[in-house]
Formats: sequence, C-alpha cells, structure tokens
Amino acid sequence: MPRDALTEDTILPLLCDRRIRWRVHAYGSIVSTNDTAKRLAISGAPEGTLVVAETQTGGHGRRGNVWESPPGGLWFSFVLRPHLPPDRAGGLSVVAAVAVARTVIDLVGPSARIKWPNDIFVGGRKLAGVMVVSAGEGALVVGVGVNANVPERELPDPKWYEATSLLREAGESCDRAALLARILAEFESRYFAYRGPGHAELMEEWRRLSLVIGEAVTATVGDETVQGTVFGLEDDGGVVLRLADGRHRKLLPTGDVTLSVRK
Repeated sequence: MPRDALTEDTILPLLCDRRIRWRVHAYGSIVSTNDTAKRLAISGAPEGTLVVAETQTGGHGRRGNVWESPPGGLWFSFVLRPHLPPDRAGGLSVVAAVAVARTVIDLVGPSARIKWPNDIFVGGRKLAGVMVVSAGEGALVVGVGVNANVPERELPDPKWYEATSLLREAGESCDRAALLARILAEFESRYFAYRGPGHAELMEEWRRLSLVIGEAVTATVGDETVQGTVFGLEDDGGVVLRLADGRHRKLLPTGDVTLSVRK
C-alpha cells in the first residue's frame, strides 16, 4: 500500500465541517470510479457520495477514450444532486475544472490553464481532466483524474497530447488525500456560488483561466470538422466560434466534441 494511501481513514478526517456531507468509498483497483459512482447514484446515493481508487482498469476519457490511471494518480468521482435546470447543469463541468485548476496553481504556479471544455494543462502538457455525466433523475456524477505522483516514465503515451504530473512539475510528491480535500474545498465554494448570486464571478474566473479564448482552433463535432476563432465562453459551458465567413457557431461540451488550438 502506498505511503499516502487513499482510504476512508485518510480522507474523511479532511472533509469534516463541509457544506456537503461527504461519504467515502475507497478502492484499491476498480474498473471506473465514474461507473461505480453512477451505479450508486442510480440506486439513490445522496449528494456527496465519493468514490476514490488507487488505479482504474477502464477509466473513461472523452469521445470513448480510455483514461490511463496508473498508481500514484488521484482518480475519483462524486455524486451531485444540484436541482438545476438542464441548461445550467452543463456548467458544472466548468465549476469542477476551475476548482482543479486553482488547486494546481497553488501547487505549481500560474501556468495552469483550462483547455476547453475541461482539461487542465501546465506548460502545454495535460495534467488533469474532468468529466460530468448524467445519472438520471437530476443526479450528476463528476469524475476527476489528476496525474499526481505519477513518474514521468509512467505517464500516458502522447497519442493526442503530451502529459505531465504534479510530481514532474513540482519536483516532489504530494499527499494525495490532502490534494483531494483541497480540490473538493475549491469545488464546494464554487458549486454553491454557481447555484446562487456568485455565478457571474465564477464564469469570469473560468474565462481568465482559459487556454482557448481568442485562439484559432479546429473543432471536431462527431464526423464534422469546424475551424474558427474562439469568440466567447458561455455560462452553460459552451464555446462560441467565429467562423471565416463571420458567422458564429456555438459548441456544447458534449462527449463527441473536441477542440484543438491551431499552431
């Protein structure tokens, strides 16, 4: 077992006195924290149900890709029941991405940025990713993967991007339970702001952290390829492109959309 093992005993004491009552389900190896959290949500698990694993054998990335989850990373998912209209619920991926980015900035400096819709990059390398999926009847599952104490030799192969880790960027390992608690603290404050009067400020924070606003990009939407310049980031998590002919095209952060900056 790792020195900083992720167990209920190491995590739960760090999550006391929070607005969300966190309930920890910790595993050694699991197929997918998202799948497990979704099953729990469908069976009625309350908001704050948290699934954490040392490794995943079938973690989910966007567009059906497998999220590689070696030992040393931080892989977790949690259940939300936000009681938001559908057009607002999509913005929770923004909330989660900003929470992770802010935590990373505190650890390795201001170079951390969000690549739309919800990947966190440091110095042009992917360090973390966020995914939000529906679990029915208003429930959502937020999945987060962070290359925390992953040695460089064990980082994912650069099929679509170069990867990095907190270990590589900071030059030392971190306490993963403390890292998890910090991310959840950053998330909680923004989650309740998003559901209340702090919504506009959160969206501005997201825009300031964006890697893509103002950039020329290529978007893949299913089988379609679209090129344009990122004109705006919308409150529902969508991105607005200005096309070459002057028209605007809005893309939502669904599983069949990816965005890459043109060099």
